[in-house]
Amino acid sequence: MLHTHSMLEAASASQGPHTWDDFVALADDDRRELIDGELLEVDVPTEIHEYIVVMLGYFLAAWAIPRQAGHALASGYKVKVSERRGVMPDLQFFRRGNTSAQRTAQGLVAGHPDLAVEIISPTSGKYDRVIKLGYCASIGLPEYWVVDPAARTIERLVLDGDRYRIEDAAAGDDIFCPRSFSGLEIPLAALWTIPG
Repeated sequence: MLHTHSMLEAASASQGPHTWDDFVALADDDRRELIDGELLEVDVPTEIHEYIVVMLGYFLAAWAIPRQAGHALASGYKVKVSERRGVMPDLQFFRRGNTSAQRTAQGLVAGHPDLAVEIISPTSGKYDRVIKLGYCASIGLPEYWVVDPAARTIERLVLDGDRYRIEDAAAGDDIFCPRSFSGLEIPLAALWTIPG
């Protein structure tokens, strides 16, 4: 998800009047997130950003469906962090049997997904790697992947206590095989270039 520099400044400013109810009431195409009571604008995702979301969703779904292991949701499904904080990961995965997740049609109102994925850009790096990462840790989200299209890297972070640590990383044309998804193989070369 892409965020402007002004969003980072607003995130540290005084709290606004907005709540989770305001956040879930936004129109489906409204890309704002709820940061300390403020509904903050999100840049329009680029073509490569959306392509990577689709491809990762494809690989996760292809892995999960035959195993009946869970399901993926793409950009737009809201996750409640608190009454004044809510985010929309670029991709989420819910394992079958995740009893912590209390989902509604509008968003996750309690608990957490088993995985959140963020595709970063030059303007969203600090937000996705610091602020949103901290929010996800605060709700106990066990795994967070950071994809950097410019650097052609993917990092798999796992929650260790109340902080994340990098467990795996891959780059370039590597095959990404996250240990938490036994048998999943993601050929990174398939992510970086949209077929002609």
